[in-house]
Amino acid sequence: MMALRIFGLFFLLFVLWIQGMSAEVLERVVGIIGDEVYTLMDLEKMASDFGLRPEGGENPLQRELKKKAFYREVWRRLLEREILDREARRLGVEPKQDEIDRALERLRRRHGLSEEQLAKELHAQGFTLQGYRRYLKAQMEKSRILDLLIRPKISPSEADLMAYYEAHKDQYTVPERVRLSQIFIAFSGKGQKGAEEKLEKVLQELERGRSFEEVARVYSEDPSAPEGGDLGYLRADELDPRLWEEIRDLEVGEISPVIRSSRGFHVLLLTGREGARPLPFEEVKDKVLADYYGEELQKGYEQWLREAKRRYRVKELL
Repeated sequence: MMALRIFGLFFLLFVLWIQGMSAEVLERVVGIIGDEVYTLMDLEKMASDFGLRPEGGENPLQRELKKKAFYREVWRRLLEREILDREARRLGVEPKQDEIDRALERLRRRHGLSEEQLAKELHAQGFTLQGYRRYLKAQMEKSRILDLLIRPKISPSEADLMAYYEAHKDQYTVPERVRLSQIFIAFSGKGQKGAEEKLEKVLQELERGRSFEEVARVYSEDPSAPEGGDLGYLRADELDPRLWEEIRDLEVGEISPVIRSSRGFHVLLLTGREGARPLPFEEVKDKVLADYYGEELQKGYEQWLREAKRRYRVKELL
């Protein structure tokens, strides 16, 4: 009996020690903004303002790493939001509550949701309703600060756009294309054996020297059969990856091996190839301007955020 009491006492002390350790961990300071101190407990409470939830892991080490990444992401977003909020008040562009109400109502109507359905949808994405209101407010503040402080500074010249185009020419390139003709024999309606028998006839006709176009018209079950199997020019992303792998190194005029897919047998003829080529600057000028503007806007915002962190004496301790 005495042993049981001693064991119970030690167990109680152990539980209290663990609880004390947990509380101590949650009270750990992760950052300071001006005179405001933030702890791990604050991050736990505010995660739902950003639709964030900690991910699990297959083992303790993985879980610990994911937990740390979760805290860092919550802190990053919380820090940005706090700075946006303080700067919006300082600049006189803080959104009013009725503006946030209208933005939330537009969102609800756009998706055809009731208020209850909206709350459930937000919860499924990791938000509370109040947390999402704070999220909307921060987005509105960011947009107004961009309009007020950063957009007016971006005014690229023609030379700036041309230099950007030259530096990012791979973004304004027509990808390689190949022109193919196909003979397709489907499994549907005849089974694998029937498809194999028909395929054998196709291969025999080709070996005898009959043109691919003629054989396609007679035997192919693809909609392209009346055009001799011509599929036109295609990019890699428009083809089944298995077909692309078989034809990517063919010479023009060369026929592929028989390719089996889940639908049937394919025999392909490469009839043309166009290499990747850059589009002329004048043809993509509007896209170059949009890309340049977006990149400069992001760079300007990040620079503004760094300066604001210094202004508010931010200390990041996580």
